[in-house]
Amino acid sequence: MADAHATEALVLAGGQSRRMRTHALPAIDKGLMYRHGQPQIYHVCNYLRIQGLDRVWISSNRHAQDYALYGQVVADDPEFQDCGPLAGVLAGLRNMQGQWLFVLPVDVVHWPDHMLASLMAAVTPSQPAYARTPDGPHPLCLVLHRSLQDALAVYLRSGQCRVQAWLRVCNGQAVDFPDADCLRNLNTPEDWIQT
Repeated sequence: MADAHATEALVLAGGQSRRMRTHALPAIDKGLMYRHGQPQIYHVCNYLRIQGLDRVWISSNRHAQDYALYGQVVADDPEFQDCGPLAGVLAGLRNMQGQWLFVLPVDVVHWPDHMLASLMAAVTPSQPAYARTPDGPHPLCLVLHRSLQDALAVYLRSGQCRVQAWLRVCNGQAVDFPDADCLRNLNTPEDWIQT
């Protein structure tokens, strides 16, 4: 089992939130939208700290001052600015000081209490571990080792950016969580209303 004491967290908040936009809100950032009286980034960071993770990185390419209230902000390397969430993962790997990185998207809710421990039990330095529920894989809810940063950079430079394809390259290990309601993504205004 990987050493949880050498684990840091990365919240992916670098997306454009396109599906959340409306005519009334043409430019929006899901991580800063309020839910239950606090911005969504607050809820994710609170969950991570309950899991015992004190060092939290936030991958974001805008609103850095707002996100800095909750963790250390890292932006995508300009070389990988159009590579999607894996660019954020790479930025986290390059900045972290520990050995293991626990990654969560900012728009995911209903986290299992034991998710980190379960992923840590399955991860190896060469094989990331990611969550899977009855609804399917959640490839960006994962733990991976810092040594994968070079391989990830090579993958992105090859013109590929699909997360699940990269996990297959790394022989990533799926860890099952049976609760069908956990790890739901808030992608649309309707999703937000229902939580």
